[in-house]
Amino acid sequence: MPGPRPRSLHPLLLEQSYWRNRLQVLRLARPSVLLIPRPELTTNAVEVDEFRIRTHDGIRLFGLRARHRMGTSQTPARIRVVGPCELPEVDARNLGPGETEFVFQSPAGRRLEDRVLDVLRICQVATQRDDVRADDVRLVSTDLQRDEFLIASQLLADEVPAPLPDLEGESSMVDRRPR
Repeated sequence: MPGPRPRSLHPLLLEQSYWRNRLQVLRLARPSVLLIPRPELTTNAVEVDEFRIRTHDGIRLFGLRARHRMGTSQTPARIRVVGPCELPEVDARNLGPGETEFVFQSPAGRRLEDRVLDVLRICQVATQRDDVRADDVRLVSTDLQRDEFLIASQLLADEVPAPLPDLEGESSMVDRRPR
């Protein structure tokens, strides 16, 4: 018995002119990221922080960032999303050496357009904060058919236009880790 076929998106969901305008909104909204250490979740191998991010439309997303302490400087990042009724949890067993995982909670009732921009914002933060190249970001989901991941993956692949602009200055990212 053959497995399920991957679902394709309606072509209008990938319309370049539509997303070009939305990505401009993402580019203009100054990102605001706060990292808070979570020592109760941190292990010898994995460092865990809670992050809070302000989205393009002012909504606050929160989640966990887990970073494996071993590894190289250029490492991949995984991004996962959980539903509004689930708490973000780190999947440390599947975190490889040097790899970083961002898992965030999607607010209830969020439109598809906004969920796509939220995923792109997390990708932006991952590439700026954790020495990750944009092509090393993987969108991981237990639900293989997440529309926001399918659209964001296509936008990242097409780079319509470059969806991951540089963050403006270090002041946009606050790290509460003791130095």
